[in-house]
Amino acid sequence: MKKLFLFTIPLVLLASCEKDPDMENLDGDLAVYTDYAPDSDFGSFDTYYLPDSILEVNGNRATFWKDENSDKIISEIESEMNGKGYTRTGDKETASLGIQVSYLAENNRVIVDGGGWYPGWWDYSFWGPWWGGWYYPYTVSYTYSYATHSLMIEMADLQKKNDDENKNRLPIIWFGEAYGFRYGNNRYDINLILDGIDQAFRQSDYLGKNK
Repeated sequence: MKKLFLFTIPLVLLASCEKDPDMENLDGDLAVYTDYAPDSDFGSFDTYYLPDSILEVNGNRATFWKDENSDKIISEIESEMNGKGYTRTGDKETASLGIQVSYLAENNRVIVDGGGWYPGWWDYSFWGPWWGGWYYPYTVSYTYSYATHSLMIEMADLQKKNDDENKNRLPIIWFGEAYGFRYGNNRYDINLILDGIDQAFRQSDYLGKNK
């Protein structure tokens, strides 16, 4: 089920939910969009692997972001996952969930229907040589605007590596994204991102080890 939450903080709406948003009415708000695979049993997972850096995409280039600010974002995600009853592990070979985080600055996009298209930049081989691609078991739609930034969090089911039905495609069973205007003030922008992460997990009440 898709969820779209609006903060009363001056930012530009970027994500679409059940229908395309009215940009004139929603201009000036931060949007946090989440979706998930409804047939996933989130209570069956126990451990997760979370990299210590964020994949930062700028134009056609992608680099890994690792500094004090990225550490704050990673720590916030770790805190949210731990609060859901999951345990972080340093061994991605045995982890049941993989968490990958991407950051996009100053997007220039339009409304698109995902239709199974994978919008991320992470290389699926990061999670092991047995994976042969990505897929979403649900439809993801996007609306992007100018002069914005967004943080994308994706949760992959690493237990599916031996599932012939998926043909070794890595399933993204949960997706969260916070979109908004980039002010250029690092502390303010980072605080908005941290608030967006908190909201993404709060509106995803189906996540949790004991669910």
